[in-house]
Amino acid sequence: MANLNDIQTRYEVLNGVRPVDGEYLRQLQVALKILLPDDFIQASCFFDGSGVAVLPVHAIDWQPEMNVFSETTRLREKISLPNHFLVLGEPPASLLVMDCNEGGAVIWCDATDAPRLGKERLMSPPKVWRNYTEFLEYLIDEEELDRTSGSIDY
Repeated sequence: MANLNDIQTRYEVLNGVRPVDGEYLRQLQVALKILLPDDFIQASCFFDGSGVAVLPVHAIDWQPEMNVFSETTRLREKISLPNHFLVLGEPPASLLVMDCNEGGAVIWCDATDAPRLGKERLMSPPKVWRNYTEFLEYLIDEEELDRTSGSIDY
């Protein structure tokens, strides 16, 4: 079982502390009409979406232009993404979302399945982490491996 304190320590060794402004999180929840999971909020004390190159994730901030707010809003409009999903990233030909209604489960699905999220069965089995903490543990595991071996394996 992933422990957020251990993950924070490992992340800080790689990148130092990169916190998210608490006011941003409050505004994000209000603007998107979602309730962010506790572990997402706790992780925001050290992780702002940056510093992990193995998987492209969006900034948890108003800047740069591609961030969790702008991409969630865009996909709500473009593919009618249900309101309980927060877009975390868009790796090649895929989509990473957090289901804020299901304990913060993180889902990595094929891009062709993105319009089906929360509406119908996905055509390809997605990779699912039970919560944001487990997803962060995966990111840090992969980042550490990449930095020691020099290769990225999605």
